[in-house]
Amino acid sequence: MTKKIFETQLNRLLNKTFQAFKDGAAPPHKENQIFTNRSLELAYIEAIGFDMDHTLIQYDRDALDRLTMTLAAETMVDRFGYPESIREIPFEAAFAIRGLVIDTRLGNVLKMDKFHFANLAYHGLKPLDDGERAKLYSRDYIAFNTGRYRSVDSLFDLLEVYLYAAIVDRLEAAGARDIDYAKLYADLRASIDLRHSDDSLKRCIMAEPERFINRDPLLFHALHRFKNNGKQLFILTNSEPHYTEFALDFAFQEAQPLFRDWRECFGLVCAAAGKPRFFSAKGAPQIIEDGACLFCSGGGVDFLDKRLRVQGDRVLYVGDHIYGDILKSKHGAAWRTCFIAPELTDQVRAEGRAKGHLSALAENEAHRNELAMEVNWLEGQCRDIEKFARDRRGDLKKRHARAIDERLEQLGQRLEDSRRKLGAVLDQSRDLCRQIDQLFNPYWGRLFKTGSQPSMFAEQIRDYACIYTSAVNNFAYYGDKTYLESTALPMPHEEALHVLGDLDFDGSLDAAEDDRSGRERMSKRQTHGATSNPKKD
Repeated sequence: MTKKIFETQLNRLLNKTFQAFKDGAAPPHKENQIFTNRSLELAYIEAIGFDMDHTLIQYDRDALDRLTMTLAAETMVDRFGYPESIREIPFEAAFAIRGLVIDTRLGNVLKMDKFHFANLAYHGLKPLDDGERAKLYSRDYIAFNTGRYRSVDSLFDLLEVYLYAAIVDRLEAAGARDIDYAKLYADLRASIDLRHSDDSLKRCIMAEPERFINRDPLLFHALHRFKNNGKQLFILTNSEPHYTEFALDFAFQEAQPLFRDWRECFGLVCAAAGKPRFFSAKGAPQIIEDGACLFCSGGGVDFLDKRLRVQGDRVLYVGDHIYGDILKSKHGAAWRTCFIAPELTDQVRAEGRAKGHLSALAENEAHRNELAMEVNWLEGQCRDIEKFARDRRGDLKKRHARAIDERLEQLGQRLEDSRRKLGAVLDQSRDLCRQIDQLFNPYWGRLFKTGSQPSMFAEQIRDYACIYTSAVNNFAYYGDKTYLESTALPMPHEEALHVLGDLDFDGSLDAAEDDRSGRERMSKRQTHGATSNPKKD
């Protein structure tokens, strides 16, 4: 290494600063936090594995989706004979979000809550009204083992949701009848798969990596912290070996001086893993390189466990695919799991913008519930009095009848007034909900909510991910011994306990511990000097 390169790297290391970054401190912004469903002690974890695409390697989503859309439309026209107008469909990034479900029989796209109730639905790009949606989906529990429904929870698959809806819209606008929506979906799925399998998509990325891949210097601080504290790091990806090597080479150009290259960071990189089959497969992989970093292709989880000499809940796996990464690694290998949801950043920011609306909605709903209870009580009281008057008609005297009439008139006026107030409050709540939805997504509203319930996507994260966060680099804001503690969900009647969900005891404790250890390190440096036996220039 030349003296100039050494000086450059040393200066980069000494002068590198990160706004609001403090070793071990709790993150200052909610969008950088790690959220906990199942308590996890990082000190207990011995090996940490990562998916590559959309986890370690972050893409420019708009650029990648535009490219995928162009290639898929080309295949739909040239190979499957769809009209040329499909090439002219404009790109719309906002339409597709994770957790949507395609009804391949009817050409609809659905958003479901945790009970699999379709709360929102589009046919093509047109929303179904409540009556039509209820007629189609309110009676049956939607089962995903019939082949009719396709659940979309991968970032790679979002483009197919929009393109499917847009093609349905385009064909019907052109007067097409008797569209086979299931065949349309199968052709679209085959077109996108072909562009992945024939390498045409990856060749475009490799030709212009700066256009499609986002470099993230803070990522390497998170990886270096893990490595420096004795964690074994590995990659488990479905990408082919040549693309895996290319993508990591490109990303790790920003890794110095912490890492010379990715082989210095990871002890094992397994490409073409074939997840989710990997977690039940047996057998050794094909070895591509064997050294400090084993670079291989294929294989199964048994080989990986033997190589790491760690298994079960001592392994944390980090990925962006609910089924292939999180659910299967949890059930097939008993690993702890971290789900990467880049959408969290926008959702948290939108929540900040909607804070006033959300507070107004909560206040409005409390008032609505009170009025609804009052209306129900008044209606019940009127029925009770009328029934009493009918049943005891023979015992009533004129003064009794007069008192009953007066009381029913009073209750009727009060009931009419309460119903009017209830209708007005209900209209206000609906208007606030529409405003809130627009702040999150103009088509589907909040990603993690559907109506008043958690969305199906949110419930999957809660069920299968021990922890979740917006990016791997957020680990740089946490100490390697941090205890990530879940908050017990209160029951609906335990209103006072909801405030506990906003407290961050762990971050405070970590910051205090790091502050003490920092003072101890500083004291030693003041006594013994910053380095031992430094060389003279």
